[in-house]
Amino acid sequence: MMKGKASWLLMIVWLCVLMTGLWVYGGNQTVPFDPDLTLTSASQDKDFDTRFVSEMAEAGITPGTIVHFEADTPCFCNSLSRQHQKALTNLLQDSGYDFKTLNINEYSSLAAEIPSFPAVAVIDSKNQLRYLGAYATGLGCYTGDDLVTTIAAEVQKPHFNGAMLNITGEGCYCAVRS
Repeated sequence: MMKGKASWLLMIVWLCVLMTGLWVYGGNQTVPFDPDLTLTSASQDKDFDTRFVSEMAEAGITPGTIVHFEADTPCFCNSLSRQHQKALTNLLQDSGYDFKTLNINEYSSLAAEIPSFPAVAVIDSKNQLRYLGAYATGLGCYTGDDLVTTIAAEVQKPHFNGAMLNITGEGCYCAVRS
């Protein structure tokens, strides 16, 4: 009988340690996407969308492209975004979108505006910025909101009402070093 109580006690202690570890890990991995309001400030310019698309063209991005931003600095969050990249690509490939990965540190103008990665931009076939921001929010970018279906719906709207910028929220992001 004593052995059973000891097993239960050990299991409760183990669960407490596990939950504490997850809580500490989550606190270290959940950060704001735009902590210094860099992209928020840049997006206030009425010509932001046009300028951003021009900067993307200089980086070799053509109309009809989904662009995944990463950097040459190690970021565990990049591996967590792979499922979102694949899902978004699958949802939009029938609409004629290509998928490209861009190292943001190679383009100083982009690195100065995009505060965190992983991030995604979608440039439609008419060379209009449809979406810019995170793939998801929440701990590890999988416990919060998966934004892939929202992004795909926004991109596939027949009428263009301006870019959707998702620059609020917290999740697993790494800071871009400009």
